[in-house]
Amino acid sequence: MKSMLTHSFVLDALETSGGDTFSHFEMLVEEHRRLEAEGSGRPSRLKQLVPTVGTFHTRLPLRQAFEVYNEKYKLTKRKHIQISFNEIRHIMNLAQVMAMRGVCEPKDGSKEGDAEVKDAESTDCKNSVEEFNGPKMITFDGDQTLYSDGSNFDSNPRLANYLYELVHSGVTVAVVTAAGYEYNVEKYEFRLSGLLNYFKSKNLTDEECQRFYLFGGECNYLMRLGNDFRLHPVKETGPGGWITATKYLPDSPGNWSEEEIQTLLDTSEKAVTESLNDQNLRGRVIRKRRSIGLVPESGQTIPREALDETVLRCQSKLSMMNEGIGSNLSFCAFNGGRDVWVDVGNKKVGVQVLGAYLGVDASDILHIGDQFLNTGNDYAARDVCPCIWITSPDETTYILKRILKLSGVEYELDNEKVAAGILSGNTASMVDFAELDRRTTAVKEMDVFTGDFKK
Repeated sequence: MKSMLTHSFVLDALETSGGDTFSHFEMLVEEHRRLEAEGSGRPSRLKQLVPTVGTFHTRLPLRQAFEVYNEKYKLTKRKHIQISFNEIRHIMNLAQVMAMRGVCEPKDGSKEGDAEVKDAESTDCKNSVEEFNGPKMITFDGDQTLYSDGSNFDSNPRLANYLYELVHSGVTVAVVTAAGYEYNVEKYEFRLSGLLNYFKSKNLTDEECQRFYLFGGECNYLMRLGNDFRLHPVKETGPGGWITATKYLPDSPGNWSEEEIQTLLDTSEKAVTESLNDQNLRGRVIRKRRSIGLVPESGQTIPREALDETVLRCQSKLSMMNEGIGSNLSFCAFNGGRDVWVDVGNKKVGVQVLGAYLGVDASDILHIGDQFLNTGNDYAARDVCPCIWITSPDETTYILKRILKLSGVEYELDNEKVAAGILSGNTASMVDFAELDRRTTAVKEMDVFTGDFKK
């Protein structure tokens, strides 16, 4: 895509041909979707050009997204700097958000996707606000998506406001995180304490609380927000249990045997330990119930190259299990930015299981994360639902703003100083912070790698 746009830029023709180029991409995507739906086995032109291309769960109005983005940022007016990878990523993200609306008609009478549509908000949607004209469920990565890597959700009042508006508008919101503290809910609550207290300050109803979930360990520990604004484990087995209800899915945790789990963990631990020793890294290996981690020693950092090397070693070792067939279980070996983890299961399983448990179709789910390279843990989610690739909580905030605007939801931002005080706990408000004090008075910080509280 960038290469084709470069040709137009070099010929000083981006202003006249840029829209047509994105229309061509849009046509290739639609052809790819049609051939996949037919199941003919014949590769699309897009598949031939990009053999690793995945599944497109919705159409992508790429030309419209390009025109909206260009109208704001004037890409086609530049003479010396061509369109960048990040700008293409932003346009793709915008196209995906646009695609998840219901049937909308532009106010000027043209059809959605026409070149005349200049503003993504200039549409009259047939859906009522109560139905929310957008995704029915949005899942989020944690680190570097909702909060900075290794930090807690305690300093982004605008993002908290947008998450509240989504839950209030009927959207299921779920944090699908690699953080695996089993069902020790206090450890997850500690990292989300600001957001949970913000929800409490907004007086969410019981029904609204039940639309907020957290899936820990990628897909291993499912929790839901209660009307006490604390996380509660969701029943696993028996009638109504999430594991029992989703056992029909081939990759569901309900189909994993303990022997297979331990074999995968043993193989992963051996690969991580070898990498640690071979590269003389200043780190340590951690084994949890469903994961193996390589984390830096206190005050040390592990180079990105060494982290990627460890990930690829693990992926190679696991792919050679069972005489080269690979592991019987889904797994995720990924570079977390500061550490490496190998989890039993992955976000593909997490998103798919949660969607099946709640009865939400894949095309109505949107996953937002920052790790979409082949060494990242959001990568696998592409197989089961539309995805948005962001690089920071600020970008997440912007994406949610666009979703809310396109959905037709009318809202007002809270006073940011007041909201910031609620997140941090430094305000005299209607919120009772006794619960927050209970979690934090005896501790100064939490080791995000192990979940242990430091005295």
